[in-house]
Amino acid sequence: MALMERMRGFTKVVLYVLVFAFVGTIIFDWGMNITGLKSNPRVIGIVNGDEIDTAYFNNVLQQELTRYSQQTGSSVPESQQDYLIEQVWEQIVREVILNQEIKKRNLNPSAKEIAYNMRNNPPQFILNDSSFATDGQFDHAKYNLALQRDNYNANIQYWTQVEEYVRYMIPRQKLQDNLSAGIYVTNSEVKSEYLQRNQEATVEYISVAPARFKDADIELTDAELSDYYNSHKEDFQEKLKRKIEFVVYSSQATKADSAEVEAEVQDLLELAQSGADFAELAISNSDDNSAEQGGDLGFFKREAMVKPFSDAAFAAKVGEIVGPVKSQFGLHIIKVVDKKQEDGVEQVRASHILRKYEASSNTVEAARDSAAFLATIAEEDGWESALQEEKVQSQTSTFFTEGSGFIPGLGIERAISKFVFQNKVGSVSNYYTTKQGFAVVKIIDEQAPRTKKQEEVKGLIENILKQDRQWDLAKEYAENLRKEIDGGATFESLATSEKLEHEKPEKFNRQSYIAKVGRDPVFIGTAFRLKAGEYSKPVKASRAYYIIKLNQVTEFAANDFEIKKEIIRKELLQRKQQESFNQWYAALKDDAEIVDNRKDFLR
Repeated sequence: MALMERMRGFTKVVLYVLVFAFVGTIIFDWGMNITGLKSNPRVIGIVNGDEIDTAYFNNVLQQELTRYSQQTGSSVPESQQDYLIEQVWEQIVREVILNQEIKKRNLNPSAKEIAYNMRNNPPQFILNDSSFATDGQFDHAKYNLALQRDNYNANIQYWTQVEEYVRYMIPRQKLQDNLSAGIYVTNSEVKSEYLQRNQEATVEYISVAPARFKDADIELTDAELSDYYNSHKEDFQEKLKRKIEFVVYSSQATKADSAEVEAEVQDLLELAQSGADFAELAISNSDDNSAEQGGDLGFFKREAMVKPFSDAAFAAKVGEIVGPVKSQFGLHIIKVVDKKQEDGVEQVRASHILRKYEASSNTVEAARDSAAFLATIAEEDGWESALQEEKVQSQTSTFFTEGSGFIPGLGIERAISKFVFQNKVGSVSNYYTTKQGFAVVKIIDEQAPRTKKQEEVKGLIENILKQDRQWDLAKEYAENLRKEIDGGATFESLATSEKLEHEKPEKFNRQSYIAKVGRDPVFIGTAFRLKAGEYSKPVKASRAYYIIKLNQVTEFAANDFEIKKEIIRKELLQRKQQESFNQWYAALKDDAEIVDNRKDFLR
């Protein structure tokens, strides 16, 4: 009986796993549309003829937004919304393509396959479920007992979800197996990876950095500048650029909003100090994630919290309620619950109520309504007339390109950037939600793709050529130093006579970060190719030319290798399989006919 009860409790966990597995098979109903997607039954995309329904896309997006809110306690920041939309789009496209490939290869499982795998190859979350464990180990007898008809029917929701998960995973595992056929890891690859991780070298070196040679002392001729420009014109190509005018209606908290928050906090403080249940006040009023725990923050050290909060909490007595305390997060009311000393360090246990300085709904709605109205009358009467009628002044960006989503004056706003480059000059947008508020934009000008003139890039070319010359001088200097070493000079003598840095870094392996060198493959590869006591030729790495002397390298540890080799082999095989799959999928996606209509459904 206890087993059955625990299985019922575990159903939520299974459902959670399944929600993120069945992107291509389950539709969710998440209620209100808070994504910016226009409610529209039409098709938002097509992948090789298979349609992606707008409502489905909206539902999956809502799912991700809800998950984010549940995990963080806050809504998705504006700066991350475009990224999340793109992530959901790619996730759905991937699932459609994989489903098509599974169907093409006839990999969908039969009822017998599902039943066999349910009984003999249960999913990992089943193997990890303590309901089916004896002494901490998966007990197949317990599992088989749960699969018997009466027990199965008593927990039909649970087992239906498990069966759907198995149905979903079998063809994907078959596909993975097909693609992985012929992929293997050689013994030499395993040994090489072992050495990468474990073999260590001790070196010393001297370096010659390009900056040793002042660029002011380097002279360039006009002919050199022209030759470089003419042979590198492709480097000076400019993409299409556009310029916009825009109006932003701020959605930030006004003075009145802030005053209202401060008044509310004062009221809450008085209630708390007069004996009201602090936990209930926190649950109902706090903007912090701790609200669900009645504001309880547990024990913390002084440095764990921002200074104003810690100063107030550690100064108060146990049982005392203090505030309002202002921090970068907002206004806090703090109740000190307990204090203790642990390892000589004072700790406080406190609960708090946080109220953030946020714009009121009236402020936000007024800004949104103003932006929507401006966009409407601009479409009807023209941009200039709309500005005059609304008595607002627009701002003008400089020219910008598509790609990064950065717009001068607005910052990174990918949705607006898409609008700007997908519509004609003169077009006026609907309103967009930005980090600053609600924006309406007009595309006012464009600059066609072009090659910059030599005069425009003269400074850039000079810097490039001077840096090249500095590297040449550094190489020549390092080669002369190497000749002196052949003649008997030491690193110590050269460092003194030539005012060079003579460094002896800590021992490192092939994956290490080396102080003053970095994680440089040229430096590290050179070091491990040397014999003990040998000096390298000058090698150009990312920061300088180096002459390296290998002092010691650890020997190959055969016994340790025998212990670790199969673990390494498994990791390498998984890496190769993943890389192979990623390459296969990328090629499949490149060949796919994908129609993306998101611009028609997103504000």
